[in-house]
Amino acid sequence: MGVDAFETRAEGPTLQAAFEQVRADAAREFGTSPYAGTVYNKDDVELFDEPPRPYREASARADELMDLHYYDTASPAGALPLITDGPTPAWLLFGRVVI
Repeated sequence: MGVDAFETRAEGPTLQAAFEQVRADAAREFGTSPYAGTVYNKDDVELFDEPPRPYREASARADELMDLHYYDTASPAGALPLITDGPTPAWLLFGRVVI
């Protein structure tokens, strides 16, 4: 057993709806094992109140935040707002999970 980090893009009308959709997608694609190593293994999501960024910058910021805050697999998934081209809001979800 070990710990790994995940990142995934989520889109939806609200953060909660986007989170629930990517969890369902991860369950279908990778299964529901407590060691699947995906966003499915997170029960909650926490939004970091930061300005929207392009994906690459948000990914770098997620790495910084995981080093500072998200080292615990029991923590909720983190979310950073993303800059998008369309009308649907998007977030970068990230965190650490048991594998």
